[in-house]
Amino acid sequence: MATMVTPPAGDERRATAGRWVLRGVGVLAVWTVWTVLVGAPLLVTGETGTAASTAIAIAAMLVALLPTWFLVRRAPGRRWIMAGATVVLVVVGFVLGGLGGPSLARMTSVGASLPVATGGQLLTVSSVENTLCLQECSQVTYLYAVLDSATASDQVGTELVVRGWESLGAGTYCRDDFGVRLTDVADPIIADPPTPPPGMEVLSVSTSRCERA
Repeated sequence: MATMVTPPAGDERRATAGRWVLRGVGVLAVWTVWTVLVGAPLLVTGETGTAASTAIAIAAMLVALLPTWFLVRRAPGRRWIMAGATVVLVVVGFVLGGLGGPSLARMTSVGASLPVATGGQLLTVSSVENTLCLQECSQVTYLYAVLDSATASDQVGTELVVRGWESLGAGTYCRDDFGVRLTDVADPIIADPPTPPPGMEVLSVSTSRCERA
């Protein structure tokens, strides 16, 4: 008569725990890969920093709930696990939606719509693109020749506020994810800035990502 050998309860518990550890590692691996797949296009294209991009990122991250459910569907307390997973994925999506900076195309579009001081003469336009914002974000700078830089800056700043921009002081304004900076010297990104006509001064108008203190 064959004798059935029952493995010790301790060994069975350790084997079960090991399987759940592997499933947990699998969940983290799926989330990591999915985060890269969702975040990379948003960052590279410069489509982050808006309410729409945040909503898209959150919705895309929630897709990862499907493989997560497959991995934990037999786990005790799986409803709580899924609730926690939902919260984590929403937070990750929210963070992804706000990372990086606007693309150069979006910066250029905003810059082209900014007010110009009365009598201002455009001297040059310079730009730099970096949607990842590793050292600096994408930026477009318009250098103008104006009769008086202080007066021109006040005029442009007043018009920006009228158009819905928020003044942060020191010639800096923000609206949504965009920022505008007014200075009376050529921005450093302009190589060999042209000299204004005799009797005129310069006003530098730079558009980039809004940087709040």
